[in-house]
Amino acid sequence: MSSAAQDAQFSCSRRSFLKGAAVVTATTAAGALLAACGSSDEVAQVAAAEIPVGGAYIMDRWIVSQPTEGQFVAFSRVCPHAQGDINKLGEFEGKKVAICAKHGSEFDITTGEVLSGPSRVGMSGAKSVAVKGDQVEITG
Repeated sequence: MSSAAQDAQFSCSRRSFLKGAAVVTATTAAGALLAACGSSDEVAQVAAAEIPVGGAYIMDRWIVSQPTEGQFVAFSRVCPHAQGDINKLGEFEGKKVAICAKHGSEFDITTGEVLSGPSRVGMSGAKSVAVKGDQVEITG
C-alpha cells in the first residue's frame, strides 16, 4: 500500500472529528442523566408528635396526615391540576382538607382524593411512609 493510500485510509476531516466528538459527548451526557434519574429517592423525616391525630402537617415536599392514631400517610404538595403549591389546611363539608393556593382545589388529607376542583385527580401519594422510633419517614 502506498503512503498516499495509507494517509487517505486514516485521514480524518475536521467535520468527521467534530461529529465523533459530539456523539461521544452526547453519549456521556445521556449516561450522566440516566445515572441521576436512577438515584435513590429522597427521604424526609418529621417528628410523629408534630402530626395531630385526624389532622395533617405541611413540610418541605409533603403533606403528612395521621387519620387514626399511629397510622400515617403522605402526599406530594404539587397539585395535579396545574402544579400549584398545596400549602394550606382547612375544612370542606366536614372533612379536613389540603388546599392548593393556585386555583383552590381541595383534597382529603387522609386519602388524597380531590373533593373540590378544578383538579380532577387526587394528590400523589408517597412511595412509602414508615414510623422509625419517634420519627415518620417519607420516601418519594
